[in-house]
Amino acid sequence: MRLPIHQQPELNAMFSAEQTDPMRKLGVALLLLILHANTRPGQADEFELKAVAIRPKSRIDAIAHFGSGVVIAGTRMPHPGDIHKSEDYGVSWRRVGNITGDDFITCIASSEDGTGYLLTGNHVHVWKSNDRGESWKDLGQISDASNPVFANAYGMVVTENGTLLVADADRKGGHVHRSTDGGVTWIDLGAVSTHALYRLIEVGDGILANGWAGHIYKSSDDGKTWRDMGKLIGSDLYAIESIGNDTVLIGTKSGNIFVSHDNGVTWKDRGVVGAAADDFSWLGGRRVLYSTYNGNRHLYFSEDAGETWASLGRVPTTDPNDWLDHVIYINDGRMRTVVGGTNNGFIVHARLPGE
Repeated sequence: MRLPIHQQPELNAMFSAEQTDPMRKLGVALLLLILHANTRPGQADEFELKAVAIRPKSRIDAIAHFGSGVVIAGTRMPHPGDIHKSEDYGVSWRRVGNITGDDFITCIASSEDGTGYLLTGNHVHVWKSNDRGESWKDLGQISDASNPVFANAYGMVVTENGTLLVADADRKGGHVHRSTDGGVTWIDLGAVSTHALYRLIEVGDGILANGWAGHIYKSSDDGKTWRDMGKLIGSDLYAIESIGNDTVLIGTKSGNIFVSHDNGVTWKDRGVVGAAADDFSWLGGRRVLYSTYNGNRHLYFSEDAGETWASLGRVPTTDPNDWLDHVIYINDGRMRTVVGGTNNGFIVHARLPGE
């Protein structure tokens, strides 16, 4: 399905017209997102949106761009441990294979040279690929974290210096683990929080961690030391995204969104936007996509760096309870693309027109 960028039909009317075809509904929902994000007066460029069911019923919560258009996705339950690969910015996919057995994949991170890492959520193993996701080596268990309710680890990042950091979700307090030799050896930096940690993200002047304590933690020395930046709210902190110009967004289980304009030092509560936060994705400029995982499971879109939000409705895949679980934005100078995974095993993608 193709539509001119300058056309923006009314959302509810289009959903009604397409309601008999789930895949077309998916196209309408995300197409309207991109139309809204990139409309310029007089612009009539076109693009096409597609969706691919790569592992039906399996949660896809781990996606990363490995450079040169290679995108790698990993699966969680009920078919855990699979790696799928695209070599055309998410347009087509093939299954590389089951890499981690019955252990599920919670995060994938990559560096500039195409080297990549995956993190498992049960046994907390890190695996490494040197060939853009074709083959993987198990680097071993890096943490004995235990969490009877959630996964045992979620967060991993490769810093600008090439340092690999992992945050675990131990119920007694999340630890940060640090490697400076590509995951061969690790240092456990100890408990950073009193509760489980969730995600890690690099910002303009350091690295931030969030989690179940409702606090933000920051490192300004490539992950060597951490300081508690204070409590934002009495709710779990989940979604986190750095969108440039020192601006960072945090989404919470309670649905509140916080905005920082100084790389996480101070924060403003923008109130409850929707249901529980799952993920943010910066779409370039001041545009941000926000997904929620319970309640109405709506997608939301901001054109002003998270100050205000508009609902885009659900991701209308064949499962009415599906949601966008993790989504990334790729802008490598050759292509501007959004690629996301859903809770029900779909990959959705859209090639964005140039600025």
